[in-house]
Amino acid sequence: MSTYVMSDLHGCFKEFNEMLQQIQFSTYDTLYILGDVVDRGPSPIQLLRTIMRMPNVHLILGNHDKWLRTYIPSLLQAKKDEGILYNLKNDFRVWALRNGGMVTIDQFLDLDEPTCYDLQVYLEQVPSYVELSIREQKYQLVHAGLGHHPYPVRLSELSEHELLWEHIGLDENPNAPTTLIVGHVPTFCYGSAFEGKMILRPHVFHIDCGDVFGRTLGCLRLEDLQEFYVPSSLPYFPIVEHGETSQ
Repeated sequence: MSTYVMSDLHGCFKEFNEMLQQIQFSTYDTLYILGDVVDRGPSPIQLLRTIMRMPNVHLILGNHDKWLRTYIPSLLQAKKDEGILYNLKNDFRVWALRNGGMVTIDQFLDLDEPTCYDLQVYLEQVPSYVELSIREQKYQLVHAGLGHHPYPVRLSELSEHELLWEHIGLDENPNAPTTLIVGHVPTFCYGSAFEGKMILRPHVFHIDCGDVFGRTLGCLRLEDLQEFYVPSSLPYFPIVEHGETSQ
């Protein structure tokens, strides 16, 4: 019985399955995914549907998952009149055209309506954080961070925007010694020394290894902090400095 965490799968269904095989994931284990299952990669809807059918796999909301959740009502209308999408502006276009949303949108529109509504119900129930205790160590699992608070904060008091969007520094955690586990920013954005690796600092674990950008999919077992990696099958995306790409 083991507890695993991974993050930012972004439609990388192939690597997800390979990771499950590598860790020998069973019905006795538990997996937490720290958001951003959809967008960018080749199979976001297939991946999301697979995860929602697995009772021991728990999704935590990421900003890309929220984009899908927000626009499902519009996409359902678009199944009857695609012209509706052309009238959506600003945030929708940022998602669709600049952040890999079109692959998710296209695959969603190919689904039958009952499946679309199943996805809607599922995403409406996905939490924005999870708190765990493993072998007397406390963990807080969120997609992006806790905002930039100088003092300890309760996750229930933070805005969804902070949990899904606010970048954090390598060692930034107001709730230490509780360990914060985040994704959102690929680790290569923190420097070439972290290419394709998880970053495990004393009180902050950064586990988005940039699979969809051609690096690796990382997975961490919390009982002993063993790291697992699957190489990406996608093209390599050049290194940029932190802050120059959208997450």
